[in-house]
Amino acid sequence: MILIERFKGALLTAVLGGLVFILLAAIAFRLLGEQPESNSYALLADAFLQGRFDASRCFDLDCALFEEKIFVIFPPVPALIALPFVAIFGASFHHFIALGLLCFVITGLVWWQITRQYQTDYRLALLLVTAFLFATPLQYVVLRSDGVWFFAQAVAAMLTSLAIWSAVVKPNAWLVGLFIGLAFLTRQMSILYMPFFFVLMTPPERSIFAVNSESIKRLLKLAIFPAIAIGIYFAYNYARFGDPMQTGYAYIFPPEWDVLGDPSAEWIEDRVQELGLFHKDYLLFNLMHFFVQGPDIEFSGKYLTELNGFGDKGIALFIGAPFLLYFFLAKWDREYLFAALTIVLIAGVTLFYHSNGFSQYSVQRYVLDWLPLMMLFVVRTVQRDNLGIFALLVMQALFLNVAMQALAFVANT
Repeated sequence: MILIERFKGALLTAVLGGLVFILLAAIAFRLLGEQPESNSYALLADAFLQGRFDASRCFDLDCALFEEKIFVIFPPVPALIALPFVAIFGASFHHFIALGLLCFVITGLVWWQITRQYQTDYRLALLLVTAFLFATPLQYVVLRSDGVWFFAQAVAAMLTSLAIWSAVVKPNAWLVGLFIGLAFLTRQMSILYMPFFFVLMTPPERSIFAVNSESIKRLLKLAIFPAIAIGIYFAYNYARFGDPMQTGYAYIFPPEWDVLGDPSAEWIEDRVQELGLFHKDYLLFNLMHFFVQGPDIEFSGKYLTELNGFGDKGIALFIGAPFLLYFFLAKWDREYLFAALTIVLIAGVTLFYHSNGFSQYSVQRYVLDWLPLMMLFVVRTVQRDNLGIFALLVMQALFLNVAMQALAFVANT
């Protein structure tokens, strides 16, 4: 019996290791083949180096045309990360996947330390970190970091993870605020983490509603850098568009300027031009892909035996990453309540958004905006006694991730 259990454990470890190796090899393959002029953050960094906010051209579809100038609409921090490399290699710098991989490695090291705060079992801690890195959309956004949207999410995942690390491993309210401020200047909705962090850094014996010198100091330490980041973003928007609240999305896809060039994604352009960035009509589509949609594979031919195509709009969260269901088994204390409210708020906003993260082949990538919060409570909740079940759920997520990326590779070659 002991030999059988050891064999089962070794087999499961081998399968998990093999799936992770394939996903790492996919990143390496894309990294070696990355082409120049694919990531508009290179153009934004080049503009900064020339003392401008407008770009000379656009490498992708989400650029704004305002007063006959082209603007990369996204917040500036990822461009600042790329800036020293663009200064050396110019706007043709094309190693964003390498930069995304660096963010990925830092995120992994950070989550290893976070996980070890709660898990003494080495194998379980390693499995939890593996799950976050490879069984969620994080590996995929690193794989696609040559695109502006994906690189921003790899950076934001690293920064929000560093904020969690600063709260639970080396508690420091200043650092938490700094990393959330930087995350906001990467993915704007990261600012909504702030109430959760205030609760997380309030001692358990203290009321979160108490108003005293200690709570005020804690609030100021947490809020000063995010407040500065908000001021910077408003000033940045004003300098570009003459309006601190204008991010540039109002000026993308102008009818006289077809920047898309991808017939498979014309529906996004139609949505933005005719319905707007947010609209109630997007709700059903987003709900189905968030909670219901499994792998969407189509067959054609007389006998329906020919692979015709497959969906690129994402798989439902708990189909693509079922291990995240452990979140609902966590202790329902005030920290859990504020984390859940933050997740509901961020996810709820995106349910009315014109895009659910297109394009993607497993769990939709927008979940990365709040997934670190969910993962923190998964880490707190999984027990050594559940290791086998948890490992199987992670293996299913990894297998689905590998299978869908393999199909995408075959379809694109």
